[in-house]
Amino acid sequence: MPTNPNRTASAESAALMATLADVRPDASTACSAWSVHDIVAHLAAGAKEHADLIEHRLSGRPERATRGFEERELPFRALDHDTLMGRLVDEISRKQRAYEALAASEDPSIAFTGTRLTKEKSALHSRSEAALHRWDITGDDDTSQTLLSQPELASHAVWVLDNMAVLDESAQALGARAGRTAPATVAFRAASQPDIVLTLSQTGSRFQIIPESADADMVLTMRADHRPLVLWGRKPAALVLAIEGDRDLLPLLAKTLWHDATPWPKAV
Repeated sequence: MPTNPNRTASAESAALMATLADVRPDASTACSAWSVHDIVAHLAAGAKEHADLIEHRLSGRPERATRGFEERELPFRALDHDTLMGRLVDEISRKQRAYEALAASEDPSIAFTGTRLTKEKSALHSRSEAALHRWDITGDDDTSQTLLSQPELASHAVWVLDNMAVLDESAQALGARAGRTAPATVAFRAASQPDIVLTLSQTGSRFQIIPESADADMVLTMRADHRPLVLWGRKPAALVLAIEGDRDLLPLLAKTLWHDATPWPKAV
């Protein structure tokens, strides 16, 4: 099975590739509709879309809209798994080369899924995706706990979920699912890290990073490695929440954050 040829690969990417080398492509994952093969197709297609958009722009053509997930992932899902793994490595390398070229241009960013991405933002997004999707396969092992506890992955989740409204986990999507006129605030707290506050409202849902202890309708304290998972709509089987404030908001939160999530990993 191919491995990542990039010697400067992040710890998250290296851990993901090592995991992919040891699991069956048809194994189930925390993304209930996806097998391991589907996750690899998602990652390969995303890398290709980044590279395509950059090359399109650097050719002098007007920027185009980002293609939807289904359109860009379907051809990759149809590949046999060994071929798909090779394509993943190739497309990641192609994306990295494209971002290097973009960094030297007058505007070193591209339009992507409703916002703009630079080389630095893309690199952090790749780290986040690798850590999240590795957890989707392995669950709470020591490596997942180390990688997902990094504060920058939680901060990146806030930025993405506020700026990429098309995502099912975005603040805008959460507000629409909540169906609530009166705003409600929920603080997600992890030891030694800034609070993250979600304001749920049909008209202006958003996430915010609050440096000090936030004043919210409900405060949920959890392990640092579980917090980015919760923000991204995952439901760790080992999740333990210390709850302060209005417990009546819990059913609303479950409907918005975990509307299609099941605890992972599944009980054996």
